[in-house]
Amino acid sequence: MGTSRGKALLLIAAGSVIAACTSPAPPAPPAPAPPSAPIEAPPVESGAPDAALAAYDSFWAVSQRALAAPGTKDWTPELEAVASGQALDAIQSDVDNFADYPAHNEGSVTRDPVVDSATDTTAEITDCVDLSDYLLIADKTGEILTDTANQVPRFRYRAHVVKDESGRWLVNRTTPALDEPC
Repeated sequence: MGTSRGKALLLIAAGSVIAACTSPAPPAPPAPAPPSAPIEAPPVESGAPDAALAAYDSFWAVSQRALAAPGTKDWTPELEAVASGQALDAIQSDVDNFADYPAHNEGSVTRDPVVDSATDTTAEITDCVDLSDYLLIADKTGEILTDTANQVPRFRYRAHVVKDESGRWLVNRTTPALDEPC
């Protein structure tokens, strides 16, 4: 009886092993969920790139007028109408320094701005600025103060333009990239 009981246990054990080997495989893990739709930037107000570019052009126009005649008046209200943040601080500092020296810029700046990206409230602009015909002149002596021999005449210039609470577009940050000729 011990033998038949041993055979029975052996058959049960063998049956369990066979059942384990032949039982259907566990179900495959569920297929991964399809990737979600890419996150898209908010829709751009149709006129945002044009408005940002117009603000950037105004920033340059006012800046050039202020640097051509820095000591003739307080340029702050006009500069505040086209710039904020770092851009306003930088141009106001240049105008004040030129007025204190005293000196002024003469000539023209050639530019070729492009809006790289824009949303309803911000824009990134990259420009190619050419200062080949733009010189800093001492008011008292007429001496050319621009180091034309070492000045980078053409370089990339980046601007961050923002729409403020009142709806005005202002140049908020500028970054000249003198190491990036264009």
